[in-house]
Amino acid sequence: MKKIYEFNSTIYSSEVGKGGAYVIFPFDIREEFGKGRVKVQVEFEGIPYEGSIVNMGVKDSKGNICYIIGIKKDIRQILKKDIGDIITISVQEKEDR
Repeated sequence: MKKIYEFNSTIYSSEVGKGGAYVIFPFDIREEFGKGRVKVQVEFEGIPYEGSIVNMGVKDSKGNICYIIGIKKDIRQILKKDIGDIITISVQEKEDR
């Protein structure tokens, strides 16, 4: 069984006016997974999603690179969450098939 990462994140806008959004994965993915892009199974407050943790050039307030997970608009609508809201997330590396 793969490790489950649970955390809260603010929902950030990926592009002003474009509608995209993401959350920041608050762990060092190279340390945790040994690679820079990871396919994952995610639950956004119980809503399942499959995607990847990626580096899209996003930096935190200290200038450190952040790894992110996209959150689709339909998931945000179901949860009644939008840019700036806090969301609870559960992430697990996707099983190789």
